[in-house]
Amino acid sequence: MKMINSIFISPPTSRKSLSHLDLSTPSANRRYIFLILLLAVLLSACSTVPVENRNVSSAGGFWEQDENTDPRFHHRAMEADQEIGLLYASGNEVLVNGARVESTLDIKNNAFVSTGPKSSVRIEFMDGEGICAIQIEEFSVGNGYGDTANCEYSIITTHASARTRDTIYHINVSDQGTEITVLRGLLQSSLLADPTQSVIVNSGEEIILTADSIIGPRPVSFEEIERRIRWRDNYDFYKSEVSWVKVLVGAGVAAGIVAAILRGKSGGSGSPPRSPDPGSSNNYPY
Repeated sequence: MKMINSIFISPPTSRKSLSHLDLSTPSANRRYIFLILLLAVLLSACSTVPVENRNVSSAGGFWEQDENTDPRFHHRAMEADQEIGLLYASGNEVLVNGARVESTLDIKNNAFVSTGPKSSVRIEFMDGEGICAIQIEEFSVGNGYGDTANCEYSIITTHASARTRDTIYHINVSDQGTEITVLRGLLQSSLLADPTQSVIVNSGEEIILTADSIIGPRPVSFEEIERRIRWRDNYDFYKSEVSWVKVLVGAGVAAGIVAAILRGKSGGSGSPPRSPDPGSSNNYPY
């Protein structure tokens, strides 16, 4: 659940301007008590739930990275200060531009995302209002897994560059080389040092690019693919949701509490007691 970014604060009023307010009236009490109780209901109805079906991608696609990885993310169709996606953090060592992230964060363009030991992130990208062009840069070490969906992705590692669309892929980068596995779709990859050396990698194939050579592509089995992406099972991602059923039930309970409080303040009656008639007996008050 996204937090409210700003709260309107009215300017201070003078004593004279407050003279027309009577906060002791039942209607005013009812409003303020109900608002306080409703706020408590909203907070209690907000729960943390797992991100379901992590393989499902929206139009902008997604990216997940393993521990000890720190690429930069650039949306070429958005301005430098615009939000480009929602990040989910897993583990205690997730940093965005050097600041620690505990759960979720709207990340802005050109953000550096770092994961330490036993930590991972999932980033779900915005589609850029019809124009989607994501660039993952400075990917120098670690594992990455993603689905480009309808977005065009450009991935730059220490040894290689890759361009793809409508593709599910896995990338491992080490000092020795960049290993790219295509699970679905296809991508074009070339040597970073010599872009003229380029190759197409199809679904179910894998390629290794070093500083000066291309090895493959070669077919990979389902078992090999499972081994490549097994690191993803080490991480769980969560998001906050509001249970509106709890809100409605809680609002009803809050209204009942307000009514009970006001009845107690008024002595159980909505009208003030009447003075007895001078000629009547005090044993039979009106």
